[in-house]
Formats: sequence, structure tokens, C-alpha cells
Amino acid sequence: MTKTFAIVALAAVAAASSVSAQALPERIKTAGKIVVANTPNYPPMEYKDPATNTLMGLDIDLGLALAKQLGVTVEWSDIGFEQMVPSVATGRVDIIHSGMSDLPKRRDALDFVDYMKSGAQFYTTAARKDELKSETDLCGKNVGMSRRTSFPDETAKWSAANCEAKGLPAVKVVGTEGSADARTQLKQGRVDAAV
Repeated sequence: MTKTFAIVALAAVAAASSVSAQALPERIKTAGKIVVANTPNYPPMEYKDPATNTLMGLDIDLGLALAKQLGVTVEWSDIGFEQMVPSVATGRVDIIHSGMSDLPKRRDALDFVDYMKSGAQFYTTAARKDELKSETDLCGKNVGMSRRTSFPDETAKWSAANCEAKGLPAVKVVGTEGSADARTQLKQGRVDAAV
């Protein structure tokens, strides 16, 4: 399973080394900050350190570097994933910088910069390593994943091609409230693996 993580196009402008703060929209220049939507529950992309409540992760580091390049500060806006697109549309935030897949249906509302090619990966606990040695060992198993992402659809397609097409039972998609919930359910033994 593969997906592309993306951010809104303003980050691409920031990433170009020849771009300076002069290229910023006037409202961002005037404010001296860029307001960034983020849902910090997708480690290692973005999360809060449980000991300090400090934002951490690849998206956080990249966002801070982009802001430095532009000569502005970052104001992180911790909002629910389902509110990200409306927040950009209404001007509540300037960009989304969170683990969001560049999907065709989202391109009507957002411009994406695909800065990383990675993807959803199945994982499980060390205790299950002898039972679940390959992805097809997940056929017929309960797999937890955030219901608000593209993961359920991607997993169903993967299951159809790699399980059902070979006469194996389908992966049972268990929708969760986010990746932290999927990890909790995995630790508690409610699911066999997670995405």
C-alpha cells in the first residue's frame, strides 16, 4: 500500500531557496506568522511528546524550517482532521501541514505539494511476529486504522487483490478514531494489526 503525503502549495513556495518573504501573501507578511493546521496524532509525522506536550515529528520540523526560510513564525492550529479543508477555505488557517494524502477528490479544494512518497504500512506487536510474518497473513484478521483517512479504502482494495482474489478471507477493517486509537486497540489485543 502506498500513498503520498502532501501539504498545501504555499509550502512549495517556501521550500524554493530563491523565494523570500517578499513572495508571501500580504496578510502573512503583516502578521509575521503563518497559521498551520495540524492534527498531532500521526507519529512519526506529527505528535505531541507525552512528557512535555511539545509538538514533534517530521512535519513539525519541516514546518519550522519553512517558516524560518520565509522569515515568519509558525502558529500551529491543532484541529480535527475533518476540519482541515474547511479551515483553509474559510481562512482560519493558511496551510495544512499534516499527514494528508493527495487524493483526486481533495484537489478541487486544495493545491498539494507532494513532498514525500511513503505509505500506509501494516504493523503489529512483537508478540505476533511468529504468526504474522507477511502481509497476506493478515487475510481474515482484524486490522485497525483511522476511519477518517484513505486507509480503509486502500486496505479494502489491497485485500481484494491480495486476499480475496487468491481465495483467502478478506482483511477485516476496524475503523478507529485515529492512529493513536488503532495502536491502543492493538496493544489491548482488540485488533491483530494496524495501519
